[in-house]
Amino acid sequence: MKNLFKYLSLVFLYIMSFSTWSCTAFRGPKYPEIIYNNKQPLISVTYEYGEIQIILPIKYEGEVPDNILFKVFANADTLNPIISILQESPNEFRTTVPQGVLDVNNKTNMIKIIPQDINFDPVDVRFRGISFGRITLLPKTIRSGQLVVSGKTLSNSNDIILENVEISLQNFDNIIYKTFSNKKGFFQIAIPGEYKYAEHLRLVAGDNIIFKPFISKLDFSNNRKIKLNVKLGPSRSMKGPLFITNKNNVQFKKYPDIGSEILFLLEKGEVLSIERITPGAYFGYIEVPIGNNKNIKMEGWVDRADLIELDMNDLTNTLDN
Repeated sequence: MKNLFKYLSLVFLYIMSFSTWSCTAFRGPKYPEIIYNNKQPLISVTYEYGEIQIILPIKYEGEVPDNILFKVFANADTLNPIISILQESPNEFRTTVPQGVLDVNNKTNMIKIIPQDINFDPVDVRFRGISFGRITLLPKTIRSGQLVVSGKTLSNSNDIILENVEISLQNFDNIIYKTFSNKKGFFQIAIPGEYKYAEHLRLVAGDNIIFKPFISKLDFSNNRKIKLNVKLGPSRSMKGPLFITNKNNVQFKKYPDIGSEILFLLEKGEVLSIERITPGAYFGYIEVPIGNNKNIKMEGWVDRADLIELDMNDLTNTLDN
């Protein structure tokens, strides 16, 4: 009897010490069934699985997607989510995961936010786990995906790469962003998604070279990414001596005579292929774009003072000099 009492006392002290330690440092896993020791005296113990609550505040900038799919990954495993939740776009994402599944030492756990809308890009939130309790993460902002236009700057006459060409995206005449093509002629510009339905968005290229700028209207309503090669200068069909206008509003006339009908006004940087010369004027043709990358040729006269000879070896914008 004395031995039995001593045994029970030891068991009781063991259980009490385990209970005290677990409350301060660890919550044991849950087991739904009672565990028996199958000895006399019969002692039973019950456990419960611990849970970790995760809270992620969500903010929105501009448009709000209808639905968002949240996936929670643990321990750098980005293929097998421990939980997936599809819901209407919330102001706060909340979920619980079993205790012991998260990496508590490193930020290898991740919540992937996947808006169910092609106008938004997925967002990853990495975090370090805890042993038990609640994790409240920093707020994450969801915004519509960026609009991207990219391409190359080339010579229209032979497709040779033109480097360091100024490229800008403009809404009306307001410059949103400006850059330059690199040594390989490549450029890329990304702007906020709020311009997706802008009606007066355009790309302007070549303000820093002698040719008239390349201008193209941009429409992102059906696609967030546009590839556009910029071709500057005269096409390969322009033959003969080439001259270029040195100012804006140059008169392109039907005849060289004073008072002759003005067909239209030419911009600075317009190229003229010369066929005839008089003491005061040049006769030749220019290329007029008609859309779909097509041009037509028109003949006319330009005063000699409004033209300089085109030097294809120096395309820097020095016409004012």
